Amino acid sequence: MNFKNILAAFAVATIAAGSLAGPALAAKKDDTLVFLAAREPPSFDFFMQSNREGVILNRHIWNGLVHADPATGKVEMALASSVEYLDPVTIHVKLREDVKFHNGDPMTSEDVAFTFEYNNNPDNKTVARTRTGWVERVEVLGPYELKLHLTKPFPAAMEFLSANAPVYPKKYFASVGGSEGFSKAPVGTGRYKVKATEIGREIVLERNENYWAGAKNAGHIKTIVMRFVPERNTQLAELLAGNADLVWQVPPDQARKLEGRGGLQVVVGETMRFGYLQFDSGLRGGTKSPIHDRRVRQAIAHAVDRESIVKNIMGGGSVLHLPCYTTQFGCKAPDAPKYEFDPAKAKALLAEAGYPNGFEIDFYGYRDRPVAEAIIGFLADIGIKAKLQWLQYSALRDRVRAGEIPFNFMAWGSSSINDITNSTGYFFRGGPDDTTHDPEVIAWMNEGDSAVKPEERQAPYSKALTKIMQEVYKVPLMSYAYYYVVNKDLEFIPTPDEITHLYLARWK
Repeated sequence: MNFKNILAAFAVATIAAGSLAGPALAAKKDDTLVFLAAREPPSFDFFMQSNREGVILNRHIWNGLVHADPATGKVEMALASSVEYLDPVTIHVKLREDVKFHNGDPMTSEDVAFTFEYNNNPDNKTVARTRTGWVERVEVLGPYELKLHLTKPFPAAMEFLSANAPVYPKKYFASVGGSEGFSKAPVGTGRYKVKATEIGREIVLERNENYWAGAKNAGHIKTIVMRFVPERNTQLAELLAGNADLVWQVPPDQARKLEGRGGLQVVVGETMRFGYLQFDSGLRGGTKSPIHDRRVRQAIAHAVDRESIVKNIMGGGSVLHLPCYTTQFGCKAPDAPKYEFDPAKAKALLAEAGYPNGFEIDFYGYRDRPVAEAIIGFLADIGIKAKLQWLQYSALRDRVRAGEIPFNFMAWGSSSINDITNSTGYFFRGGPDDTTHDPEVIAWMNEGDSAVKPEERQAPYSKALTKIMQEVYKVPLMSYAYYYVVNKDLEFIPTPDEITHLYLARWK
């Protein structure tokens, strides 16, 4: 899509603004913020979806027991007044006694217990039981007191409680018939309550004037509309027509062309999402290929000019040298090798491995095609002829898990968990997405995951990261910078957790 297409779509949007915008127009004077998102969650029941848009809604409609400050990452109390480890597998929780759900029901320990039981029960067919599956059971001690009994020591518990465990209203959930009814009219304890839902179009949130945390932490804007518009040119045309206030994940070149047009501004923010190259180095596919030689993987790591990708394609972010985001706990390995851009060294490694003239290989991707094509160009410079195979994410993921993909480019957002357990750990603990299955790395990751004290976690994580980079099981590329195109009258600050915290936005 080029800028002429955007302007053409803008003309159409201007003529048909009434039909496109519907009843909820973007308007500072009406205190309504309209956020356009490309994907609609398949359900407004948080546990029945895994879309990033659903994660955003979670932070507005619900609360967890604790809350991570989006700017600093510091974990603070939320629905809980205190959270304390009694031992490595038992967490004692006291709840606030002044919290009510949006429908007026008081929030109690029974609601917390129900939430964990609901998501952990395989019969309910929720989509991500890992969000709460580390809790074996909840012991209710009283209306506002409980214990979380863990399946094993889980040091990232506070991060997961903040991001992945919104407390649901037990009685209300049953009264609407379960997940399907709840999706149509969700109820939480959060800063915003759901005013209306329209499948295939939008969800409308209204500020919770009785928010338990007090006015200073409540949303600044009265009404937030998340409207689902899949086509990028239509999104940008809606912005130009004044029917929306915020669009995210805009390609840098398109965003720059919109700066200052139609009362718009561009805001850029780095996120903890990172891109990486992955190899079937564990020979799971059964067919040996050049990438099973460590020297070939080292050559590939040296061949890719990551600085150029960050500067010329991504328009922001930073080069990464470890398969995790720099702020995530555990993402430190001072002894791990770094693979700087060095085509001459890459060619020498290929020759040493027996491929002085390079080789041909299929190269798979699903997103950020310009990045994938740039990588192919860098590989061609050292003699590797990579043939691009483009798949949908789910198809590529399934084939990677089946051991059918020798070499691919993908990205990972860690579910906004600021801990290595959900980045490096996700890919190197022997699970379905572990393409290596190195027993030493698995043991070190499990050791770090089983300790509670930070210093006891860091040492084994560093060992795991060092070996991962020595063997080049993965080539970390870069963190992602997101471009937001925003109404010039809106004060909006992006955060590294890849979540648009709309409750923090305010009119200038």
